[in-house]
Amino acid sequence: TSHITTTTKHKLNMAEPTASGVPAGDGAAATDAEMETSLPVDDVSSAIDDITLERKALKNADDTSYSSHFTVRIQPSTVHFRGSTLRVVDTDDDQIILEENETNDGKIKTLIKRNSVGTHAQKALRLGYTLITLLFLGFLFVFCFQVLLFLMIALPVDSGYSKESRQVDSFSVISTLLSFPVMLHGMSSLMAMGSAFVADTYKGGVLFRSTLVEIGYMLVFLIVPCLTFIITMMTKSDEPWRDTAGVWACMVTIAFCIWALAVTYRQAYACYWLVEKKFYTPTEGEGDIGKWAKRFEIGKQALLISQSARYAGTRKKRYHVAEGDTVANSNGDNSVGFSSSPDDYKPAETTTSLYSRLTALPFCSRHLKMFDVLDPPKRSYKPEEVVDTPSIMTNNNWTMQKMWCSGNIRQNSMIIARGPSALSPDQIKLSVLCTILSAVLSVLTLVGILVWMNTGAGSYIIVAILSMICCIVPLAKNSREMHQMYLTVREDANTSEEDTGASLIQVWETVRITQPKPWYCYARVVTEFFFLFLWPFAVMLVKRNYPVALIFLCLGSFTFIWRYFDAATVLAEYGPIAKINELTHLQKYRTSEIVEGIVNNNGRRFWSYTFVFFFLAILFLFFSAQESSEEVRPAERAARPPILMVDDFYYPPQQDTLSYPTCELNKGFTFPGVGSSSLGDYGFLSAMAYETSNVTKYSLEKWFGGVDVMVDEEEFVADYRVDSGTTNNPVYFKLFSIPSIPGYAVMAIRGSETAFDWLVNMQLWSAAGLAQVVKWLTPFGWVWHPILPDLVNWVSYIQSPSIRNVAYYRVTTQFVNDVLAGYGGSKFSNLFVTGASLGGGLAIITGGQTEAFAVAISGLGATLSHMAVDPPIDLDHLNTHTFNFIPDRDYIARIGGRGRLYQNAQCIAPKNNLFGCHSMWRSVCEISYRCGSNGRPVFCRCVKNFGYPVPEQNGTRTFEEACEDAETEWIELFGDRNAN
Repeated sequence: TSHITTTTKHKLNMAEPTASGVPAGDGAAATDAEMETSLPVDDVSSAIDDITLERKALKNADDTSYSSHFTVRIQPSTVHFRGSTLRVVDTDDDQIILEENETNDGKIKTLIKRNSVGTHAQKALRLGYTLITLLFLGFLFVFCFQVLLFLMIALPVDSGYSKESRQVDSFSVISTLLSFPVMLHGMSSLMAMGSAFVADTYKGGVLFRSTLVEIGYMLVFLIVPCLTFIITMMTKSDEPWRDTAGVWACMVTIAFCIWALAVTYRQAYACYWLVEKKFYTPTEGEGDIGKWAKRFEIGKQALLISQSARYAGTRKKRYHVAEGDTVANSNGDNSVGFSSSPDDYKPAETTTSLYSRLTALPFCSRHLKMFDVLDPPKRSYKPEEVVDTPSIMTNNNWTMQKMWCSGNIRQNSMIIARGPSALSPDQIKLSVLCTILSAVLSVLTLVGILVWMNTGAGSYIIVAILSMICCIVPLAKNSREMHQMYLTVREDANTSEEDTGASLIQVWETVRITQPKPWYCYARVVTEFFFLFLWPFAVMLVKRNYPVALIFLCLGSFTFIWRYFDAATVLAEYGPIAKINELTHLQKYRTSEIVEGIVNNNGRRFWSYTFVFFFLAILFLFFSAQESSEEVRPAERAARPPILMVDDFYYPPQQDTLSYPTCELNKGFTFPGVGSSSLGDYGFLSAMAYETSNVTKYSLEKWFGGVDVMVDEEEFVADYRVDSGTTNNPVYFKLFSIPSIPGYAVMAIRGSETAFDWLVNMQLWSAAGLAQVVKWLTPFGWVWHPILPDLVNWVSYIQSPSIRNVAYYRVTTQFVNDVLAGYGGSKFSNLFVTGASLGGGLAIITGGQTEAFAVAISGLGATLSHMAVDPPIDLDHLNTHTFNFIPDRDYIARIGGRGRLYQNAQCIAPKNNLFGCHSMWRSVCEISYRCGSNGRPVFCRCVKNFGYPVPEQNGTRTFEEACEDAETEWIELFGDRNAN
């Protein structure tokens, strides 16, 4: 047998193996005893194998002594470098290094280092990723809001509000109302998922990070947009950035859909797996059932667990827990909680909801047999208990800013009360002060806003009382209890400097006191599926509302999965994720992120409240529209304030200012033989669209100074509405002719007066308005301005035909086209369009579609929605044929985007009157004052209501006497201060 000579070391753990497996010596191992032996080759190989195995065993044992909690995505990496052992823990942006070195006395010393591994370029890249996902999240909200809005608009339409016969389609109304629970739950879940998608994108896609996901993110957020921009530039596209931004938005939408599907699958699979491993037990005699039959049984079990958790009666208890308090029972199980512990822990507070009390009544449990009363109560775990990651507060990480902004987290933080890391008494006092002061300042801020808006003393008192009862007093009581317990722990503490780390924490525990019977759970599922999903979906298909039906199907399917196969409720039944040893570290991480970050996060609750608020607001408008439906026609509307005009006073044009160069409209608005037309006349005619026939006739004669100078063509309009079949549409407009100038007329469209008008406002402009809000709130939002019209257009596709047909602009545009085409014997060949507020917005749309010149007073714009109307508006027509008079601080008139031609105007309304500048009559007075009355009467309301100066006298009466005489004349004509 051949022999070789080899050198081995006895202290194998002090030397690192080389690539061949033979340990290499270093300075630290130079003192080890060496020996030369002559061994057979086979024995040498065996010795090397033993060395390698021993080294691997030592390394594995060394590695397993450190492990990451599953809230950290990956386990720490172990690196041996320069005689030290490095444990590397990677976070989203940093790298934590635990460097272990052996001291001279044989102890292991650990040095913690932080290394910032992210570069500025990487952070800038992620910032770009996040900005586009924020835009996507904003338009996801716009999309959800529009779906909710169009469903609500369908209610008055189906109720016959837009029909002459007022015939109510009760079946459709009921089905629409039944669809809202699924829609609201689905949209809030969708927005919560969108928020999580933004956060995950900012972190670099850590939830599903892999090589394939990294490639996908690079394609979606970088490579495809860059290639699109390069191609559009090389092909000399007119709008390269618009094309690039559109492709980018589409790619992000696709990425979100894939990500949401992956999250849903992960959540459903986790629920199925947990039920199978921890709850499913085959019944005796079941034998070897089929694969699908087994899956069906597991699905039933998962559904039963979810429904039981949802409809169980619960009781919540709050404990203040200090060091030494234990929750273990006689078997050593520490998951029973303080409520079930053999030690007598007295809760600081116990709450039981009214629903839970009802389920415990004998009538529900014994007679109806719907619930089982649990004795003893059964522990139910909260999401933070499932994840098991308490927040620890020491004197080193305590800050005033953290206490001020921590919200409910400070109430559940583990407070260190003893040892060198303990919070000082001053820090505890300041914590209590921050808790109470933040609540008090929030309430005072709200009261201050109400006072500034002059909402009335009643609202201030109600807000203050509710805040004291619901917020300030409970917080003060809880803070006092925590402070007293802290003092108690401090008094009992050992005065030594040893860091014993005695802690103090507030614990909320939930226990089930009743549990629904299985038959009740299944009955609820069948009822919910039929009435809240199947019925509304079938009616949507029958009504041919296919876009909303498709959305409802998708949201309903996701709602079904997330509601009935909920991993969070299964974990609430089972306990912390850490107890599930069968899951890998990465699986635990993903499950915890989905459960805590998406299923049960505060964002989902916030979006639920947001959509419920909008739902109730729109529902209020719906019922208001129903109540005011009989007032939509001018002869049936309620009386309006009197229009008092005096002709022996005047406003001279303001000579010391250029306000306004548009006082006289020349190009495009001239009349034969007259020349320019006055901006004030268009404002006055816009106001006349709101008035009844007798008031209109009287006001026209007073304003123009004679009979039949301007004539209200009421009969002509009425005949047209009958002939065109548009009497069922609630839009209202008037046509004013000029007998001295044949063929010329002005169409004045009424603005918002009824609740249904406000619904139409939202139908036409909510998408554009919300798109503007998204642009303003998103950093660098102006970058996405070129694609906003496209996004608004995409959202508009979900309108049903019945809703699209009641759009007001369809009637006004049809009227202008028909009149110009010869309706009525070609009586009018030239039409100008005007209106205020909603009427101004409709005038802009009508002018853009028909190329008739339009003047709007505080009209809503159509720049962002020009593609969403039917037919679409050419932007060139919008920029050359429409003019908008927009006062300062008129926020409504800025919705929809301004065209190229507009006049910014001064507004003297108080700044605490948020919507005071959006006033048609205030604008008329502003034009009269700045431009001069120019032979027209002056309105008394300009001085009395809007604070303008008293006009110049042109007679012997005072202004007050003139207004009193005008009021007397009004009462003589109409019998009251208000017109009938």
